[in-house]
Amino acid sequence: RMSTKADPDDLHHLLRRQLKRLEIGTDPPTGQQWDALLQRVDRAYRDSDRGKQLLERAIDISSREMGELNHSLQQSSEIELAGERTRMQLVFESVTSGLVVFDRTGRIAAVNPEAMRLLGARSTLVDRQLETCLLAVAGDGELTPLVGPVEMEHAMTEHQWKRSDAKLLSALGRAHLLHHGPSPWTKDLVVSADVVVVPFADDDQNLGGLVVLHDNAERELARERLAWQASHDPLTSLPNRALITERIEASLLQARVTGRWPALLFLYLDRFKHVNDAYGHIVGDRLLSTVATRLLTCLRSDDVVARLSGDEFVVLAEQNSAGQTVEALAERIRRTIAEPFEVAGEHTYVSVSIGVAQSGPMDSTAELLMHHADLAMYRAKDRGRNCVEVVDDVFRVHAAERALLERELRAAVARRELGVAYQPLRRSDTNELVGFEALARWVHPVLGDVRPDRFVPVAEQTGLIQALGDRMLDLACRDVATWNRQRRQGGLPPIVVHVNISGRELQSSNLLSRVREAMRRHDVLSHWVVLEMTETMLLDDPTRALERLRELKAAGIRVAIDDFGTGYSSLSYLRRYPVHMIKIDREFISDLASSKQDQSIVQAMVDLAHGLDHSVLAEGVETAAELDVLRRIGCEMVQGYFLGVPMPSADALVLAVSSRTGSPDQAQSTWDETERLQPQP
Repeated sequence: RMSTKADPDDLHHLLRRQLKRLEIGTDPPTGQQWDALLQRVDRAYRDSDRGKQLLERAIDISSREMGELNHSLQQSSEIELAGERTRMQLVFESVTSGLVVFDRTGRIAAVNPEAMRLLGARSTLVDRQLETCLLAVAGDGELTPLVGPVEMEHAMTEHQWKRSDAKLLSALGRAHLLHHGPSPWTKDLVVSADVVVVPFADDDQNLGGLVVLHDNAERELARERLAWQASHDPLTSLPNRALITERIEASLLQARVTGRWPALLFLYLDRFKHVNDAYGHIVGDRLLSTVATRLLTCLRSDDVVARLSGDEFVVLAEQNSAGQTVEALAERIRRTIAEPFEVAGEHTYVSVSIGVAQSGPMDSTAELLMHHADLAMYRAKDRGRNCVEVVDDVFRVHAAERALLERELRAAVARRELGVAYQPLRRSDTNELVGFEALARWVHPVLGDVRPDRFVPVAEQTGLIQALGDRMLDLACRDVATWNRQRRQGGLPPIVVHVNISGRELQSSNLLSRVREAMRRHDVLSHWVVLEMTETMLLDDPTRALERLRELKAAGIRVAIDDFGTGYSSLSYLRRYPVHMIKIDREFISDLASSKQDQSIVQAMVDLAHGLDHSVLAEGVETAAELDVLRRIGCEMVQGYFLGVPMPSADALVLAVSSRTGSPDQAQSTWDETERLQPQP
């Protein structure tokens, strides 16, 4: 409760000020009411002061707290910013790309260690001008700033500028430039890098930028490694066929100017296959590496040796001023390779057959020069191996003729122009026709009648032999089907056709399927076809030959060994081979009538064949006296000019349907037996 009288000194100072300004005292006429009013007003002022004090205190407290918070936030931001700077600096310094920061004037502001390493700089590049530190080496060797006004304008427009495989002058290159002046910039003076320039801009104003350099050393190394692998043999590290061909072409090109024509030596390791088979491929690879090392010791400074394949090498021999002949080089190589090799703790020997071709205006390409050297090498092998054969003018003429023959043979095979002739096969006692041998024939419009002994070897060496063999099989099956169809209608027994196959065909896994397809196409029974293969063919790979012979026998297809007695077959192999017939070569028949020795040899062959349950056919019979001896010896079938010359298909058909022997019943019995022996599909 308020007092009845207000003390002027106790009134709020603002109230006293207001009363004074209004000239009102503290003792108004109303007395107690006035005093109560004054006290209420005074209380209001005082309450207001307390609110103000509370507000001021709250503001003061808030201000202090905000200051403390702001200080805390500032400290936290500074710590975080310092950490971010540390992290960015760490990234800047440890990133695997080179980084160069520059300002609007081109002054370098920062460089990371990778950029220093990449450029080979030993002192800082900071504060130096970008255009003097990053110099690009042009294709002609001219030095230009990597990032000039044109590049920077492009970067501002496109937001970046790139260059792949840029060539930059290294610090070593700068030192070279300083001491030696401009010169061809070798690989060790230039840095290869991918470059990206990123501009810093504000309202299209250039504020500088960042140069990013990515080292191409690893990529260059990988590229060089791939290039080396593409041009070198991985086992011996010698150049391969591709690289030596380039070297030969370059040497021939230079020879057209200098007149110093190189020679090419084609080397074949004669007994390498034996080492591989006996000791395995790992030992064989070691032997090849040793051979490569020995060859390198034989070469002169300008010569190059390359490995073409498993057992073939070539040497490009440049004509040198010392006067040493290429023949002397070849002989030195032959003697070096002939020295013993240590294999699996033992001494083993290989020899080398070398073909030498001296280039000249006629041998104007690497392909032709290598071809001539290859042919000379084959001639060295034919001479007995371990020797040197040099291409001469006669050889070149023969090689040109052979090249022409190969081209024309390819065309003839493609156009199916090769034909067939048939030589009769007869019984020696009754002269009965038992079949024909199909002989390949080629009548060329310009070359004329090309003998088989000329074109068959070419077909074997060029891979055409299978196509030629397929052609002969097709014609023979077509004709034997026609003969036997008409013979059956005429009451005659079936006859057979003999078809020669090559060694490559015998080794092929698809021989049986090819023969079956030809017989199926012409509706031929398996016993109508006899495949002839030479004795030496069977000896090249006896295991595989035995496998093929067993496949043919299971299919009902009979096999004859041609030229029997001219090879060196083991009797154990002959016993194991499932063959139907042996054909005695003309070599043992030509003097049969007058030579007791030949008669004894042929008698032994016949007895051996009969003892193994094989039929015997003597070929090359040209006189009645020879035929009489063969009858007496017991050779049941014969072939030769005395009994019938090779004839066209039409003449063979006439002979086939006109040869009447035996009764119709006997013929039908033969047909029944043939069909009974036909294997079921």
